[in-house]
Amino acid sequence: MRNYIIFDLEWNQSVHGKADSIEDFPFEIIEIGAVRMDQDCMMGGEFHRLIRPQVYTQMHYAISEVTHMDMEELWNHGEDFADAARDFMGWCGVGSVYCTWGSMDLTELQRNMRHFSLENPFPKPLFYYDIQKLYALFYKDGVKPSLDTAVEEMGLLEERPFHRALDDAYYTGK
Repeated sequence: MRNYIIFDLEWNQSVHGKADSIEDFPFEIIEIGAVRMDQDCMMGGEFHRLIRPQVYTQMHYAISEVTHMDMEELWNHGEDFADAARDFMGWCGVGSVYCTWGSMDLTELQRNMRHFSLENPFPKPLFYYDIQKLYALFYKDGVKPSLDTAVEEMGLLEERPFHRALDDAYYTGK
């Protein structure tokens, strides 16, 4: 039976934007959220980790506004990226198909793994589904909407906030 891993990431950046960013590492992951779906599109598990930042240790104001997270939450409840990434890959299992809303999450996951000297477990080329692109092709004549717009259009709105990794993964799976 094939598993589909729908995942979402939240990340932080330099408080000064690109001008103060590390080359080839503009975003540091601060949250991983995922849901597992089977081949019949039934959800069968959730994964969630907060990550204690090691590079961008001050929260960029825009990230804080969007995610409603702060550094205190990450320091008190977060773990090291390496531990969270290994747990995530173990939870996903071998042979899973990855799905994201947009193409950036997978790129940033691999970039963070490289920065923290973790083995990249993804085959090249990696087959994955960009749910945002598929939604745009099927429903929007190719125009890519935000996740909250697509959720509203599909009548899937529930009592979950947007812009937190697990909740966005959940909505993408729906």
